[in-house]
Amino acid sequence: MFRRTALTLKMLILTAALGVAVWLVSDSHHTRSLKELFHERLAERFSLEAQEHRTRFDRHVRIHTQAAKMLAGSQMMLDYLHGEPWEGRDAQSVQYHVDPPGWMPAHSVLRPFVVPRYALLLDSEGRVRELYHWDQTVPSPDLLTPSALVLALSRGQSYLTRLEAGPYLLSSEPVMLGGELVAILMLAAPIDSGFLRESQALATTPHTVALLSEGADRILVSSDPNAVPDGIRLSELSDLYLTVGKGFFDYGSSDLVIRFASFIPLQEVSDLTQAALDRAREQRIMITAAFGVTFMLLIYLLTRRVRALTQRVVEFSSHMAVKQDRTDSRDELDILEDRFKTLTSAIMRETEALEYQASHDPLTDLPNRKLLNDRLQNELLRSGFTGAPLVLMVSDLDHFKEINDTLGHHVGDLVLQQAAERLYKTVRKADTVARLGGDEFSMLFPDTTLEQGLKIARQIGRVFESPFAVEGHNLNVGISIGIAEFPAHGDDVNILMQRADVAMYAAKQNGLTYAVYDPGKDTHHVSRLELLSDLRRAIETGSLECHYQCKLDIESGRVTGAEALLRWDHPDRGMIHPDELIPLAEKTGLIRPLTNLVLRKALQECARWRESGLDLSVAVNLSAQCLREDSLLDTLRRCLDEFRLPASACVLELTESDMMADPLRAKEILMELDVIGVRISVDDFGTGYSSLAYLKQLPISEIKVDRSFVREMLEDENDLVIVRAIVDLAHNLGIRVVAEGVHSREVLDMLARLKCNEAQGYFIRKPVPGDELLTWLQSEAR
Repeated sequence: MFRRTALTLKMLILTAALGVAVWLVSDSHHTRSLKELFHERLAERFSLEAQEHRTRFDRHVRIHTQAAKMLAGSQMMLDYLHGEPWEGRDAQSVQYHVDPPGWMPAHSVLRPFVVPRYALLLDSEGRVRELYHWDQTVPSPDLLTPSALVLALSRGQSYLTRLEAGPYLLSSEPVMLGGELVAILMLAAPIDSGFLRESQALATTPHTVALLSEGADRILVSSDPNAVPDGIRLSELSDLYLTVGKGFFDYGSSDLVIRFASFIPLQEVSDLTQAALDRAREQRIMITAAFGVTFMLLIYLLTRRVRALTQRVVEFSSHMAVKQDRTDSRDELDILEDRFKTLTSAIMRETEALEYQASHDPLTDLPNRKLLNDRLQNELLRSGFTGAPLVLMVSDLDHFKEINDTLGHHVGDLVLQQAAERLYKTVRKADTVARLGGDEFSMLFPDTTLEQGLKIARQIGRVFESPFAVEGHNLNVGISIGIAEFPAHGDDVNILMQRADVAMYAAKQNGLTYAVYDPGKDTHHVSRLELLSDLRRAIETGSLECHYQCKLDIESGRVTGAEALLRWDHPDRGMIHPDELIPLAEKTGLIRPLTNLVLRKALQECARWRESGLDLSVAVNLSAQCLREDSLLDTLRRCLDEFRLPASACVLELTESDMMADPLRAKEILMELDVIGVRISVDDFGTGYSSLAYLKQLPISEIKVDRSFVREMLEDENDLVIVRAIVDLAHNLGIRVVAEGVHSREVLDMLARLKCNEAQGYFIRKPVPGDELLTWLQSEAR
């Protein structure tokens, strides 16, 4: 049942179940941790409060001393003692007062200090003459006969002692009249529940406080005997109270050492802890709920997209010739998994078919030129290690053009298929027969000597002597074969193919079935190959040079950069022009190392200019083949990093034709170059064919007007119109314009009037080596 549930509902159910489980576990752990933390924090807080309780008790004790001093020195006391009643009173009897006597102010005056339980007035001999007890309680008998020691210890300070009735607080003060001691005032208060409550009257947290007897955990007296009974031990209260602040009180004038404690009900601690936990849980519930709703919304949005994707995949796969499973009993992920497996298998088959088609000729099902080159390259590498011989043949059919033109392409295709079949059946399985295009075929024979190759060529010739029977026609189709041998005729794929092709044309011209490559009859190619070998050696040794033609900013008159121009001074042939050099490198696969060499030399020279204080850029021309090389970007990055140049210091120039040869690949490479900051220039603009709509999509920094327009612009009105149009077009697209071939001041002035940005040509400076250009620029700067 759950398997048939929709993906959205299934994920919501699983998420909710997992969320609840995680919540319960985390809540249990969180609650336990918070309880421990809150209990610890509350214990710390109650310990601080207990210190406050103890401080208030201490302050309440000491305030009795202040009250005694105030009463002893009051004018009421002095007036009372100066009169006859005090002097004439019987010293053997004690006069008791319920209301404040004449020597004591009213309660309203005493309240800011203390309302004493007992106030005793003694004569100078220390005998009690009068006693005020405001609550009418009977004092302890030993309080009425204080000893001289008690009077001395309580004089001017608070004195804690134990009387028959329990712990007492005593504070006495002498009353002086005319410099003589006439009386002693003593304030006394039993330390009982009332005293403790009075000491904590202003406490913000009125917890129960108690005094503990010395050397034991027994309660002497508490502020709430109903909650904490007198005489009970602390151990008997451990299940009901949290006891904190059990500190000693040991006054200098005390013969009693007691401890002070505060009692907080454990239920109060639990209630405070639970309240904090409830608040924390409410916050976590709100956060979890918000997260859960958001997560479920994301699940819904995600699964909705998965559902839509599944539907599209199902619709797409339904058009493919593969077995389809039912989708009504599974969720979307199961369906996607199954359909992706199906699609993967189908795509693999399609890929294999495409790969086969990419390497085979669709008409004859033979390997094509690409596959032949790959196999030839591998065989050359193997033969290079083993020394095994190798023979390559290139052939085409005689009279095939006449057959095609006379009987039509359909008959021509049938002839090609029969020719391919005859060639395939003639060679060994280890050999390769490929169709190069048209009626041209090639055969590769590994581990074959030239003599063996000649026997095979004669056998192929005999096979092609039989007429071709095609749709009722008996056609005589001959074959011309060119033969090249490794290593005698070359050690490179292109060289062997070229020389076998030369031999094939020799056989056709001489009316032969086959011919072996003869270097003596291929003087043009011999020279070309020698030049190619010299070029490869020059690239490897770095003997090629770069000259630099500066680019002038027309408005400021300042040189802003230079274009690198390749120069090859051949030891035997002299200076070879780039127009001959570049095509040779492109056709022989040397354009990539040649480009890398020029890039490296140009950027190294630019770094020297910048080190000399000249803020210049350098431009390098690229071949169309460079746009098909994936290594261009890596080479450029390495050179920029090595010479510590900003990417903007490098300008790459390409012609319109190079860009339009493979526009999609060109756009991809140019976009990647633009990302790293390299500038792009369109060279020889106006001479090729390009789509302006396409060019404006490319990250082009500048275009260079071809010299053919610039050179005659003052004499030919049409050239002037073309240059003006190019400048206006470029500026409208936000692109700078460079004019090539400037040969006079008049041309430069005209370009300035046309608002052209930069110019280069012999009038400004001929191409010179980098050192010479640097010297000239430095002299111009001075």
